[in-house]
Amino acid sequence: MGDNPLNTLQLQLSGLIDPMVNFGLDQIDDTELFRVLFSENALETVFNEKFVSTTGKGIDRLNGFQFSSNSKTLLAIASAKCLAGTYRFSPFLEVLKPKGRDKNPRLIGIPTVRDRIVLYQLNKYLAALYPEQVPKNVASTFVREISADLMQKSPTDTWVCSTDIKTFYDSIQRSRLLKVLAKRVKSKDALKLIGHALATPTVPKNTRRSKHADYRTEVGVPQGLAISNILASIYMKEVDGIMPTLSITYYRYVDDVLMYGTRHNVSAALNSLRRRLKRRGLSLHPIGSGKTHLQPLSKPFGYLGYTFHWPLISVRESTTERFLQSIAAKFSDYTHNRSRRLERFKYLTPQRLKEIFILELNERITGALSQNKRYGWIAYFNQISDLKLLHYLDNAIEGMFKRLADFGGKAPSDLKKLRRAYFEMKFNPHGGYVRDYDKITSNAEMLNFLAERGRVAPEEALNDGQIKERYEKYLRHILVAMHKDEGALYG
Repeated sequence: MGDNPLNTLQLQLSGLIDPMVNFGLDQIDDTELFRVLFSENALETVFNEKFVSTTGKGIDRLNGFQFSSNSKTLLAIASAKCLAGTYRFSPFLEVLKPKGRDKNPRLIGIPTVRDRIVLYQLNKYLAALYPEQVPKNVASTFVREISADLMQKSPTDTWVCSTDIKTFYDSIQRSRLLKVLAKRVKSKDALKLIGHALATPTVPKNTRRSKHADYRTEVGVPQGLAISNILASIYMKEVDGIMPTLSITYYRYVDDVLMYGTRHNVSAALNSLRRRLKRRGLSLHPIGSGKTHLQPLSKPFGYLGYTFHWPLISVRESTTERFLQSIAAKFSDYTHNRSRRLERFKYLTPQRLKEIFILELNERITGALSQNKRYGWIAYFNQISDLKLLHYLDNAIEGMFKRLADFGGKAPSDLKKLRRAYFEMKFNPHGGYVRDYDKITSNAEMLNFLAERGRVAPEEALNDGQIKERYEKYLRHILVAMHKDEGALYG
């Protein structure tokens, strides 16, 4: 790509560089792009637009607001070091994400605000050089394509292989990845920055500085970074390009792989995939392990949290139960924290607590829209054809009200239904049944929403900045909960 300059207009239209910048050229190379993206002004702009109100804290324990008090100086230094090839990331803060019973948790690294800004720009840089590797499809889009295709196939003549790559991110060979990148990335400073990000350890909270080196690893891509997904995609680029040429249909979503075709072709493709992954330090689970299945389409199989029992498409039982557990947790929270909330928030009444509980519960049922993205369990599983499952879930949620004396032991009339949310999210997402946060734009609308949810006292006088900060914090809380309903689906 260094020999194949990037079109400046395309970069400007993509938001990768400032439209006001005039290079006097129609094209720029990746070295110049790196200089533009990591300029002092670019880093400051990204911080003010994306991270100034972030509440997440890295190892330095600073959120966006705290970082802002010295952001100009810190980002000037960061820019100079990035452009000189001497920037170093702070250790990423370890967060363990449960993946279910009998599974090791997923280890996520949380960068500092400063590092998050740099990684955000580095992801932009890689996206410009590898536009074809930018993850575009959400998992449910894959499922829609797969289900439509499989409906046209013979359930006996078509064979399916579903499998996943063992410890995918943790097994990627960094040296090989950097060599792959060097074929297209000509900026040595960019390669240095990527290399340093890969080598930065992820450490538990309160780890002494002298112990940071103990957590360094020789292989793997840290999970949770802005560049993690695109780097993994680039690493698999050659494999993903070859597999569909082996007379089979091939899908890979992160570490989950699905292939189907004739029995002979799928078996051959599975062996080919094993060999290609082995050369890259990766491996698949063996057949019979419960993780790799090779069988005719007439037999049920799972992929990305869905179950396919031709022609019925449903949801994995454990995934369904996990969703019900998350709903039950809301009931438990309401019951056990009701008195404490009434004591702490004097402006709330028992009736208001009931109203807020239903509002929040309804939103977990229907999902929500934000920044043109669909969130929630029903948004993810909108490709199922097993509508009986939705009736079962609605009945189960209604049954949970039997334990709530505040509601007279029965579900209120304004409780929303998954079976309707399924159709609304799929065919009429902006019709009003599903909360659309993109319609809340003014400070007055944000304040009204916060008041409705009991997140601001009637006597509180908030300025515009405080309203926006509180609204965005609450919105993140809501979306994170919905994302958990989706995010732990198939890991």
